[in-house]
Amino acid sequence: MKIKNLKGFTLVEILIVMAILISIMVISSEYIVSGLKLSKFESEQETAVQIARDAMKIVTKEIRKASQSELGDYTLSSTTSQDFTYFSDINDDGKTEKIRYFLDNTKLVKAVTESGADNLYSGIVATSTVAEYMNNQTEAVFKYYSADYVETSEINKIKMININLKINVTPTIMPNDYYIETDVNLRNLKDNL
Repeated sequence: MKIKNLKGFTLVEILIVMAILISIMVISSEYIVSGLKLSKFESEQETAVQIARDAMKIVTKEIRKASQSELGDYTLSSTTSQDFTYFSDINDDGKTEKIRYFLDNTKLVKAVTESGADNLYSGIVATSTVAEYMNNQTEAVFKYYSADYVETSEINKIKMININLKINVTPTIMPNDYYIETDVNLRNLKDNL
């Protein structure tokens, strides 16, 4: 009896093919997972940057309208590198509110105090988060300039404010921070008319 030569794979060949396929699947899945993580990060970063841009528009508009308090206090109340307090009628109700923007860890927070019946700004403070994922821990959010565009800390010489928001959803890994910056002239404090 003749034994026909049966063609097929040996056990060793099958094991080698399976090892190659498993290796390809592992490498492919790692590539897909890292791509999904990058896509998620980019989406979160883009959203955070857009929210910060929208917030910057609102902050700029409100600061431009800065004016004296209801008791006649100076327009600017407190000016530090990460905390800015001023008076403005932000809701157009004819009454000036006290507005404070400050950095709270990784959030830019807005605190608004109505003047109240006694005009002492001692009522309830309404706070809201304006922007998140701030990475300004050591860098100034607010810088103050005189009419000659010289940086100053003297509150009565301030005519322009530079606002610099540094955004990064994941500051411990790449990519680098995204900066949003603008200059705001205080219209009611202009002296060059």
